[in-house]
Amino acid sequence: MPDIGLLYHEHHGWLFNWLRRKLLSPQDAADLSHDTFVRLITGGPARIHEPRAYLLVIASRLLINRNQRQRIEREALYSVAVLLEGTDRRGPEQVAGARDLLSRVLHLLLEELPDKPRRAFLMARLEGLSYRAIGERLAVSESSVKQYLARCLAHCHWRLHDALEQGAGQ
Repeated sequence: MPDIGLLYHEHHGWLFNWLRRKLLSPQDAADLSHDTFVRLITGGPARIHEPRAYLLVIASRLLINRNQRQRIEREALYSVAVLLEGTDRRGPEQVAGARDLLSRVLHLLLEELPDKPRRAFLMARLEGLSYRAIGERLAVSESSVKQYLARCLAHCHWRLHDALEQGAGQ
């Protein structure tokens, strides 16, 4: 196992600056550089011949995963907006019924998720808590909270997408 402390000391500043230029956000760069070293600790090889190249590969994969999660989150939010778009032209009873139905569907979808992602989603959406506050309550990092929320949104998106496709096929 490589000396992680030495690798961190020698390469963290460089990796952070590389990520900051890519992400244009010091907070996101700090999260991803931290996640890169965590990934190295949990699954790195016994020897690393080119530490910067290896760190770049890990960080690049994390960037790709982050971008995919953000795309899925945007698509899920867009899908929900499309579903709710026509509600303002309906009467109050139809709007209330649609919201009740959406609430029940969302509840069922969230029940399919593990405990921490479900709780994080509810704290964010119902209580309006920040990622930091949610992380403190769940004893996880802000990065984990972001991943939980992306996972919830992606799950809801895909389940709704599947349901809409099944409904269209009938």
